[in-house]
Amino acid sequence: MQNLLLATAAVVVSNAAVFSAEPPACIVGERVVIATKEQRDALGLKWFMDGNCGVLTSGDDVRMYGANGREPVRVTGNRGNPLQRVDRVSIATDNKEFQYLAGGPLFRDPKSNRIFLFYHAEFHRGTYKNFYSVLGLSIQTDEQGLKFKDLGPIFLANIPNAQAESAVEVCGSAYIIKDEYFYVYARDAMTDENSRQSNLSLARASIAEVIQAGIGGKSAKWTKYYNGAFSEPAVGGKSSPLERGNPGTRWMDISYNAALDKFVMIIAANTSPQCVDLFLTCSEDGIHWSDRRKLAAENGEAFYPSIIGFLDDPRRTGKEFYVYYTFSPEGGWERWNDAAIVRRKITFTDEWLNKSTARDGR
Repeated sequence: MQNLLLATAAVVVSNAAVFSAEPPACIVGERVVIATKEQRDALGLKWFMDGNCGVLTSGDDVRMYGANGREPVRVTGNRGNPLQRVDRVSIATDNKEFQYLAGGPLFRDPKSNRIFLFYHAEFHRGTYKNFYSVLGLSIQTDEQGLKFKDLGPIFLANIPNAQAESAVEVCGSAYIIKDEYFYVYARDAMTDENSRQSNLSLARASIAEVIQAGIGGKSAKWTKYYNGAFSEPAVGGKSSPLERGNPGTRWMDISYNAALDKFVMIIAANTSPQCVDLFLTCSEDGIHWSDRRKLAAENGEAFYPSIIGFLDDPRRTGKEFYVYYTFSPEGGWERWNDAAIVRRKITFTDEWLNKSTARDGR
């Protein structure tokens, strides 16, 4: 597949706010296989990456935390071959109803040097296909970064587990840091709104409060964005869709991009019942988002995108970054029969960056 050059301009109206945001012009690299199904199986990674990954880097060394089915693992390697060694990660919890508990995105507190791991957990109602998912946070309890303690849920759908008639998917705790807050993105399901499904919702909490509460073994207060303000409790409250038209979303990841001085989100979404493709959108404030632009036609299922940058902090990206994801021709519940771990290199064009700098007066 040849590289694709993407460029478009859009004026976006979202939640009654008007702003100009252009999906960045970028070169989308070839899909590169990092591990085939057979290579995953040989490493014991039968269900990896089953969600968003958290990444720690030191020079060329890369440590990826992610879900291997219902349990988290840490995979160690380098930028060329990140999947070399696998260590099991545990999250100790008092919640005995979780049938699935794995993560996930990471945040390292610079003062205590302890890692906070965001997780995705599930209650299974008779079968793993009929699940109710929640997002939560845990904190490192050992020297090696392999043991964590559950601090409790930070995001629950507005519809309670007992009322949900089908699976409730809130995704994998994709987050950014803005104005001394964590912004965590999720899907939501409502009980009494015109739109029963919000495909991109937002909750936030003060970083200082999260760290202080977490070191004390507790959870901080998180609030959802609803009708223009962070006014609803994140555990069970209402939320408003962030994107114009509330387009369908299967999964997402997000990063602050230093080259653009904007937030960039990669979204996996269906383009047909059989195909899930990757899309790019951007935002200046983390709340109002540009229209999406497809990155590539995958002709299969492109799922569980994780953005990994080349800067010292892999959650911050620059002109170039990788999108890691699973690619499966079968897809759906059968994806692990053939899914490969792949990546694409995304490069923002100099022409677009120069135009963006001139427009913003930088």
